[in-house]
Amino acid sequence: MEHQQMHDQTEAQVRVDAPEAGSNPWLLKETEPKRKHGASKPRFSVKPFPSVDKRTAKAVPAKPKRRKSTRTGADHAGPVGFKAAPKRSQDVLGFQAMLPSGVAWLGGDEWSMTLRFSDINYVAAAEARQESILDKWARHLNSFGAGSRVQISVINRVLDEADVASLVHKPLEGDAWDEYRTDSNRVIKDKLSANSANTVTDKYLTITVQEVDREKAEATLTRMFHETEAHLEALEGCACERLDRTERLALFSSLLRPYELFTFTEEAFAATKKSSSTGDYVAPWSVTTTGKTGPVVLRNGTANTVVSTLWVRDYPSWLTDRLFSELAEVKGDVNVTLHLEPYDQADGSLLVNRQIAELEMQSISEEKKAEKQGRSKETIPHKLRIALEEARGLRDELNDSNQRLFSTLLLVGVSGPDEVSVEHNIRRVGTVLRKLSIPAETTTYMQRDSLTSILPSGRRLVPMRRTLTTSTAAVLIPFTTQELLVPGGLWYGMNAQSSNPLVADRTATKNGNGFILGTSGSGKGVAAKSEMTQVILTRPNDDVIIIDPEREYEPLVKAFAGETVRVHAGSDDHVNWMDLDLVNVEPGTDPVIAKCAFVLSCIEALVGGVNGLEMGERAAVDRAALGLYRRYAAEYSVHHESPDVAPMPAMPVPEDLRMELISSGGEPGKRVADALELYTSGSLAGFSQQTNVDPKNRIVSWDISQLGNEMRGFAMMVILDQIWSRIVANKAAGKRTWLYVDEFHMLFNHPKTAEYFRELFKRARKWGAIPTGITQNIEELLDNADARLMLANCDFLMLLGQNETDADTIVELLKLSHDQRRYFMNVQPGKGLLRSGPAVVPFDARIPETSKLYKLFDTSFEDLKD
Repeated sequence: MEHQQMHDQTEAQVRVDAPEAGSNPWLLKETEPKRKHGASKPRFSVKPFPSVDKRTAKAVPAKPKRRKSTRTGADHAGPVGFKAAPKRSQDVLGFQAMLPSGVAWLGGDEWSMTLRFSDINYVAAAEARQESILDKWARHLNSFGAGSRVQISVINRVLDEADVASLVHKPLEGDAWDEYRTDSNRVIKDKLSANSANTVTDKYLTITVQEVDREKAEATLTRMFHETEAHLEALEGCACERLDRTERLALFSSLLRPYELFTFTEEAFAATKKSSSTGDYVAPWSVTTTGKTGPVVLRNGTANTVVSTLWVRDYPSWLTDRLFSELAEVKGDVNVTLHLEPYDQADGSLLVNRQIAELEMQSISEEKKAEKQGRSKETIPHKLRIALEEARGLRDELNDSNQRLFSTLLLVGVSGPDEVSVEHNIRRVGTVLRKLSIPAETTTYMQRDSLTSILPSGRRLVPMRRTLTTSTAAVLIPFTTQELLVPGGLWYGMNAQSSNPLVADRTATKNGNGFILGTSGSGKGVAAKSEMTQVILTRPNDDVIIIDPEREYEPLVKAFAGETVRVHAGSDDHVNWMDLDLVNVEPGTDPVIAKCAFVLSCIEALVGGVNGLEMGERAAVDRAALGLYRRYAAEYSVHHESPDVAPMPAMPVPEDLRMELISSGGEPGKRVADALELYTSGSLAGFSQQTNVDPKNRIVSWDISQLGNEMRGFAMMVILDQIWSRIVANKAAGKRTWLYVDEFHMLFNHPKTAEYFRELFKRARKWGAIPTGITQNIEELLDNADARLMLANCDFLMLLGQNETDADTIVELLKLSHDQRRYFMNVQPGKGLLRSGPAVVPFDARIPETSKLYKLFDTSFEDLKD
């Protein structure tokens, strides 16, 4: 790929030089920033080196003044004095080569890797939790030793309408349900246009090390990745992943070629000539600078990108922990980059001691001056005395603790399609920084070096530095507000903090098990139906099964041509609990033996009483069931081999079992048969006839609203057996099964059904099932130890409005903060807290009451409203 040559004579005229570590110390002017957060006493550190020392270039190029790569505090910041314009646009990338593992060679003996890490809800957390996160983050920073560097990149980008549409838009299919897809798209579009900032924030950590060869560098970076992963996992479950070559190049491409198609693949790159490089896929076509303060214009084939960079010149006396979060709220493409380089403990102490010596000399000079003028020695400047006291305190702290000194650089890059939009966002960024009392200015004659420095390569070409201690550097914490935008997921409303859409995918988490909890009237029914509807409309290969104890879901099922099976005495819908599926069976399982065990459990539940069946009775039932099913299996096999000759055998029914008990079960069998008559031909014979419903419909609702208490436990065993058979069949067909159980707490009143759901929640992911419990009686649910365990281990949770007692119990069980608690206490219907995988996000899922979906979810029956 051919690139245009970059040239800007203006930028080459002036260079900025920063003194090396250990050079002549600068007289202290003011104290180091203190922690505004209040986790510890304000600490003093060495005053940063001078902001800028501009030197006029000589007539002839000066000999480059390079630092030794092995010296602490050195990172090849580049030569000072006259510097020719780069010859290639690839020179702005900051790396020389990119290895397949994602390790980049920066030149010399420097290598880097980049990690992507997830956000956590730091801003919304309670102060005690924030203090804990800050302390853990400080320990993480302290784990990096001399010879390594850390670059933290918080990249805010604005999603265009196409990006948002790809996340939440439901394409029309030309079927009878397009009216609901259209209504859903309209509701979401209205919510986004009214509230959404349409921005997402990605966070990256780039680690740079100095090693002599590639193998050692890759081994060192791999070790540091695992250490970093462990540190971040301790931060409220913050997850991180290491970027390979393709992912890292895609990140560079999104910053340098945002409007170009990223075309790099390992296969295509391997097939190219040796003369090509990875930089060809991500470098802009050309880079030009418009003036001494920029901005930089990245020219590409489709459209240009304008980038302007600010650098934080100084920090205020009180440093806030909201710097990153405030900048992330700017609606624009903003890249906030913090470079951190730890000093060796000995070098840090030496630097502090030199600073103290300089302050003491200045103090002595001031005392002598006061004595000559006839003034008291106590009249020396108060600021100088305080600075000396704090410097000595810092020395003691460095000697008595594991605090480090860090050389830091904070840059804010703003990009956009033209200079007008960039200038507008620069002013917005400046407003945010001034509000936080942080002075910043545009880098003069260094916009191109600044561009390289904000790219996640690990290079730091801008030479201005600020020295901070570990505790103060930790205050610049990159965590802000957690977002949940999973491509291919379902829409769950708006993020109540950022107003961005919430898109989650339960199939992509560790397990899809979930609960929807809320008091009556909190909107849990609407939330459940909204998810069901999205599954039906956007996942045509998935099935939806509902257990409905209040006949609440029938209008929804009817609207999408589903099947409602009414289960109660006297119902015209019949389900034969002896149905046997010889086709879809669990691997390694004999279907006849498994069904006989189920029949025995059913008989015991129906006629076993408190003490259950006697051993002779159990043997008689097992013998009778085994005989019936073996005959059926044999006849089915003959029919399967010769369907035109042998008819399909009739499925055994409970009456057949009763007659088999009478004929072959002896006296124990006759006793069981007599007790079974009520359920085979008596008034409770609803499950004793051949199945006449379609439980294989894509949408099935089991209506148990009129089921009496006497038959409830047995009926649930039959229904759950049917559901499990469906799950097994769906897995064989490669289909997912979404199971919703309303009034979930009632299931735990019956040991057999409680045991079934315990096993289902354990095995669901392997079998492609996504079970969801829905209940308003949370206290009753939490009284059951098994239910509490299931709730604590599920990866999906929607917490809508709760009463105070339940809220306290949930906070304790799920280890939520009291600040998160306020999102499901005293809130409007449809608002609450959503947990999906490691993300915990407050949501607003309200939809207009005038929409078709709301009318469908709310139903037209007043007594069924949630």
